[in-house]
Amino acid sequence: MENKDSRVLALCILGILSWARSFSGAAGARWVGDSWELVVKNAGVSAMHMALTHTNRVIMFDRTDYGPSQIKLPGGFCRKNPRDLALKVDCWAHSIELDLTTSKIRPLTVMTDTWCSSGAFQADGSLTQTGGWNDGGTAVRKIGYTGLDDWKEFENSLAAARWYATNQILPDGRQIVIGGRRQFNYEFVPRFRGEGVHPLPLLAQTNDPEAENNLYPFVHLSTDGNLFIFANQDSILLNYKTGKEVRRFPRLAGGPRNYPSSGSSVLLPITAVDGYKAAEVLVCGGSPQGSFQNVGLGKFAQALQTCGRILITSPNPQWAIENMPSPRVMGDMLILPTAEVLIINGAKFGTAGWGVARQPSLGPVLYTPETRRFQEMTPSAIPRLYHSTAIVLPDGKILVAGSNPNPGYSFVGVLNPTELRIEKYSPYYLYKGYNFRRPHITNIDNANPKYGAAFKVTFKVATAPTGVKFHLYAPPFVTHTYSMNQRMLVLGSKPPVAVGGGLYAATVVAPPTGVIAPAGYYMLTVINGGTPSPSAWLHVD
Repeated sequence: MENKDSRVLALCILGILSWARSFSGAAGARWVGDSWELVVKNAGVSAMHMALTHTNRVIMFDRTDYGPSQIKLPGGFCRKNPRDLALKVDCWAHSIELDLTTSKIRPLTVMTDTWCSSGAFQADGSLTQTGGWNDGGTAVRKIGYTGLDDWKEFENSLAAARWYATNQILPDGRQIVIGGRRQFNYEFVPRFRGEGVHPLPLLAQTNDPEAENNLYPFVHLSTDGNLFIFANQDSILLNYKTGKEVRRFPRLAGGPRNYPSSGSSVLLPITAVDGYKAAEVLVCGGSPQGSFQNVGLGKFAQALQTCGRILITSPNPQWAIENMPSPRVMGDMLILPTAEVLIINGAKFGTAGWGVARQPSLGPVLYTPETRRFQEMTPSAIPRLYHSTAIVLPDGKILVAGSNPNPGYSFVGVLNPTELRIEKYSPYYLYKGYNFRRPHITNIDNANPKYGAAFKVTFKVATAPTGVKFHLYAPPFVTHTYSMNQRMLVLGSKPPVAVGGGLYAATVVAPPTGVIAPAGYYMLTVINGGTPSPSAWLHVD
């Protein structure tokens, strides 16, 4: 009787929360049920770049020529580099690994300058990282996932210096590296014999004098195997194999959306319901034309408040304009386990760059693609501006780190000090009132399914499941407001069947091809009545 009463009470609370959430979306009021926690007081390194491995370790790094960090290299080792612009003999770490299980920090050794670089995970779970500044511009770096690995670096491995470029993993397992400062082209990693750079006219066409506004272009692998590439306000579909522009999309109005007028973008979840055919892109935030030039004059323009949403697989694609609750520049966009989009970090005025943003955007915004509604969420007390990052964790929380709008580690006498604290944000779906319908994965009979293969997922839940879905999420490489290679699939599945003891089993079908899901590690989440389970790792190839 007590258990039944508890469930009735939970249902009542959930009903009130659902009503409040719906009301907050319409009225713009803040939602309750989400929360923040401080997990690391001093990481030693500010997380300009961040990525989550399938062994639940987070790799973070900034740049090597900032001068001293706040954590020493292990074993008394000192990096000796006559080309370094800050310290020729450097005993400080500029990269770290965070173990999510223990919250312990392990310093890593990176030799070449990783400033404003890019990367992506390989099929085996290792991280390949490319480019940067100074001696790192043509470097390729790799790191494993065991908790014992450190950076391995291969200088002069790129055909062109890549600073502010974007990486995308391809169906064949290679990476394409697109753009970078004064690089209106792309190349592949690794390169086949005889390969060099391939011209990309879009980047030359979208390069604004004295501002650029086309760095870190947004790149998404479409469901037809071509690449959607967005730079400044323009976008194309590129056949990267032939170098030909397949189609050009209408211009997105409002102003520039790429660095330094930094907005962000996601490919909305693709689904087995339509055979993974429809592909829709969302671009949010940015700065008006001329903003970057004006910040040097002490004029900080209000950031863009609009988002553009476009079905890139439509015969007649057009941008639909939607409005966020407030303007935002330098906002990270993350696909949550629920298939909603979280917009987090950034500022309301100015642009990306050192000390040129004003009024931090402390509160995340939740976007629900199905209803096209935005909701303001509970704010943090810590500003996260230029060089901040955020990623989705397997437990559904969001790891938030970084923010250093200063040319070095500065803690006093600056408008926004260098930030070394790491937080976790718990979205509304982790509220305890949802626990009665929260599933927990107990077994996956094949955690390495081949493309198109069926596998069985067993999960436990306190009440009979309803509306069960299975979401597959590719963890991204995150820097400068953009989550490279972020991808979510709604997998095909059969209704779950009770197998006793509160357990249910469902047959799920893996993605069909590497075009839909490039080989690698993904987080699998069970959704029950809109409430997500903690995720389990799955390798698809």
